[in-house]
Amino acid sequence: MRNTETTFEPQRNEASYREKAASILAELSAEFIGRDEEAKVALLALLSKNHAVFIGEPGTAKSAILRSLTDRIGGKFYYYLLNKYSIPDDIVGAIDPIAFKNGAYKRMMKGKLPEANIAFMDEVFKGSSETLNTLLNIMNERIYVDADGTIHDVPLISMFAASNELPQGEELQAFYDRILLKHFVMPIPSDKIKEGIMLNVNKVNTPKTRISLEELESAYAEIEEYEKEHASEIADIIMTLVTTMRMNGIFVSDRTAMGKTFLPMLVATYSWLVGAPVKKSAIAVAKYILQDNDEQLNAFNKALDTLYPKELREAQEKLGKVEEFIKAGNLGNAEKEALEAVNMAGQLVKKEGMLDIYQAEVTQFVSDAETMVKNIQTMKKQIAGGIK
Repeated sequence: MRNTETTFEPQRNEASYREKAASILAELSAEFIGRDEEAKVALLALLSKNHAVFIGEPGTAKSAILRSLTDRIGGKFYYYLLNKYSIPDDIVGAIDPIAFKNGAYKRMMKGKLPEANIAFMDEVFKGSSETLNTLLNIMNERIYVDADGTIHDVPLISMFAASNELPQGEELQAFYDRILLKHFVMPIPSDKIKEGIMLNVNKVNTPKTRISLEELESAYAEIEEYEKEHASEIADIIMTLVTTMRMNGIFVSDRTAMGKTFLPMLVATYSWLVGAPVKKSAIAVAKYILQDNDEQLNAFNKALDTLYPKELREAQEKLGKVEEFIKAGNLGNAEKEALEAVNMAGQLVKKEGMLDIYQAEVTQFVSDAETMVKNIQTMKKQIAGGIK
């Protein structure tokens, strides 16, 4: 077990909570090469006050990302590696024997889970039933009820868990379902290994964006208000999304689908953070509620094709490449990709049977893509005129 705490003076600037959160996400992605998704999951869980589990092999920077995130909020970080012999006292603190001898019931919680803002429970599914029940109570209620009835408030914002394998058995499945975000960690892509080595070897200390616990609470309140403002739109897309997923054999519990602090809050948090439309945000976060990474992922991809037109996704990917080409000064390829995106989306507008919920998005996309083509062609003409 290790417990660390970071304190700092809040930064004195005019950056909004959203801007700070976006900066933290960008910094984490840059700090941990090839771990963009892990950084995103960690920050989404923190901002929405949810919990997350990382499933995959050890040595994939999970705890390092969480420590770096904790450093930025000035909070306390708690780490514990569970095993079948773990008992609740290991994570909440043992009874003080001296106090008990003198007739007082006191628990030694210094440096334990009840003091943490962010916790990382490694090999979580190997914990005993008693230990997992204790964790569940802390996760759900943010309190710990002691044996003598004393209620201890726990400042936990998010608990992160890790496991090498999926949970087996009904009891573990029930615990698993209480964790909203489920992320399957893959080895770093081979083409990123050199970049990662160079970054680690030449690592330098750079200024980090800070957001205090008080600011984090204000950001959460801002997201809650955003969720209320977009409640109808969030409800519509989640209803369509969950129905489609269930029709494709993907289990989504009512708690996950309808609980204010579960999928609706996650959709609102993603939309608030990255500035994406609610519909697109729901599609983006839906993969984080899948129960496994094989059978359900295949079913999810099929469901996605019926819910969110494949052609539109591919056209959007092309437009993303256009921006990269423009930044690199390659206007020829930028124009080519943009024209292909326009043609793909244009065909989709004429396609019969397309879900009405994306008709407006497709039409807007075609307009934006056509504008981008004109801008590229204007830039090419200006460059050609300058050369003359």
